[in-house]
Amino acid sequence: MVSSTNARYEDWANLSEEEYAASKRELIDTTLDALEKYVPHCRERIALVEAATPATFQHYTKHLAGASFGTKFEGLAVSRGLPEQVRGLYHAGSVGIIMSGWLGAINYGVIVANDVDALLVK
Repeated sequence: MVSSTNARYEDWANLSEEEYAASKRELIDTTLDALEKYVPHCRERIALVEAATPATFQHYTKHLAGASFGTKFEGLAVSRGLPEQVRGLYHAGSVGIIMSGWLGAINYGVIVANDVDALLVK
């Protein structure tokens, strides 16, 4: 399961290590509290919980101010058209399908996997 919560880089960027860890723990706990309303006793069934903040995205991706979403719709037509140019060449990534960034890449990956499957089944 993925839970996405809006966050401001400024709220995370200048915290001490201890404050950052405590704030991350609070984010996890409040998210699980909200989930428990819909999935009672979910904590008992969860094996691993991880949280990423804008500071996490800044650290690993070097995106300005920890932006977690990338391109918009500009690349979609080019990406979708690749198999028409070169049979069997597919692209999956963050090109604005549904939304951009990591969530768009996951969703677009499913769409492209279905396209590849359709080609292979022919």
